[in-house]
Amino acid sequence: QKEITEVKEGEWAAPPVTVELPESQGYACITEAALKNYAGMSLQADGQCGLVTRLGHAQPAGYPFAHDYSLEEAVRLSVPAAIEGDILTPWRSIIIANDLNELVNTDLITNLSPAPDKKLFPRGVHTDWVKPGRSVWCWLDGGERTVEGMKEFSRLAGELGFEYNTVDAFWYKWTDEQIKDLVDYSARFGVKIWLWRHGRDVRDPQKRKELFDRCQRLGIAGLKLDAFSHESKEFVDLYQACLKEAAEHKLMLNIHGSNKPTGELRTWPNEMSREGVHGLEYGKHQFEWTVHNVTLPFTRFVVGAGDYTPVIFGERRLETSWCHQIATALIFNSSVIFFGAHPQSIGDNPAADLFKTMPAEWDETIVLPDSKIGKVAAFARRKGETWYLAVLNGKEERTLQFPLSFLGEGWYEGTVYKDRPGDGASIKKERVFCRRTDSLTGMMRSGGGYIVRFTLKNK
Repeated sequence: QKEITEVKEGEWAAPPVTVELPESQGYACITEAALKNYAGMSLQADGQCGLVTRLGHAQPAGYPFAHDYSLEEAVRLSVPAAIEGDILTPWRSIIIANDLNELVNTDLITNLSPAPDKKLFPRGVHTDWVKPGRSVWCWLDGGERTVEGMKEFSRLAGELGFEYNTVDAFWYKWTDEQIKDLVDYSARFGVKIWLWRHGRDVRDPQKRKELFDRCQRLGIAGLKLDAFSHESKEFVDLYQACLKEAAEHKLMLNIHGSNKPTGELRTWPNEMSREGVHGLEYGKHQFEWTVHNVTLPFTRFVVGAGDYTPVIFGERRLETSWCHQIATALIFNSSVIFFGAHPQSIGDNPAADLFKTMPAEWDETIVLPDSKIGKVAAFARRKGETWYLAVLNGKEERTLQFPLSFLGEGWYEGTVYKDRPGDGASIKKERVFCRRTDSLTGMMRSGGGYIVRFTLKNK
């Protein structure tokens, strides 16, 4: 967060860029929509309180791209792309909102994007093979990287009621028989398999087809494609090709190491999430998660789902508490939530019952008035008749009173999950009974959180 007067000439800003307007006049968010057959947009400061649009070739390639590909590739892609024929440019979009609730609930970016292909998605976004859910993943928190180890992950995922298990790169040398064995075993627990694959392996159309054919034949639910860390036209074209061909093979995609979303959620319902966010994989570095996490709901997550890889209970969480970690999974949107924590540690946590009922998609979201960018993010979210209150607290300890006027009529049983005083690595649970005329008081430590699940008991 910076005052616009502090931004120096030449500094880069990656959309979406949220601006808090002076004198409490509301918010603006600068981004783009319907990015296709064109380079992605970034913004560069002009030193006069302005931002100038730049295209993907002009942005300096970061270390991840040079690491995953090469410096030579970065130099090659720094040349502007040539396009023949008609050009349909992306929308340059500014979301204007009176308050944070309006900002978070905007549908501008999806509405500016094309509708799904009727041949691939005859019922629009409602398909029988695109299914939101929760996934375990062994990358951040360990696990035996073998077929048997992944069978155990699937068993534990099934105990949690999770829908998916994402297998990392160590599957590359497995035979079809080994993959099918894992798929069939996991199905016994109601769990389907995702596979991770590097972006290098899908740039060639023939190799991409062979991979997608194999996954469809073996019953794979989706692919986590990584290292798309460039916004040149060439990589934007690759996004579109992968999404289209994956849909033809009835495969969901999570694009990791990626740019910001620009409405693909509408055009390609099989894109369940994309990274384009500084997530928990960076936790081993000294990073101030507290301020970052209470900023993201009003910046990056305004424009679409994000693969943050939420929830870790060990050292990687740094200064944040367990309640803060869990609240990120409730506040940060992702149609498939790829959890960072080992499934055993999730099952052993005092909030295991919360994970078992946690939805991946929501019917209604209300940003509560106590929210302030970089300070606190307080959301009330509904799935069916069940409401969740989830709060991410910033650096300062605070006590907030939350009116429950968002609840429906009737009595609710509320399960409260909160930090124990002075201990970020524990959770205290309480049970309350309440109505929409009541209020609850949340006391939160620095980097803490507060969560309540409300179950309707009678109307």
